[in-house]
Amino acid sequence: MEQNVEKHEYETPSLTVHGSIESITQGGAGTTALDVSFPAHTPIGDLTFS
Repeated sequence: MEQNVEKHEYETPSLTVHGSIESITQGGAGTTALDVSFPAHTPIGDLTFS
């Protein structure tokens, strides 16, 4: 049995640089409230997001 398989041309992956990893991840800097600080099932309004 012959199959008609359409092949697509390979597209090389690319990388987009949005800034340094240090500047991107510093959004949560300056707080001591880590995930472990909040008990399970803490209401979303009580969580601290930066």
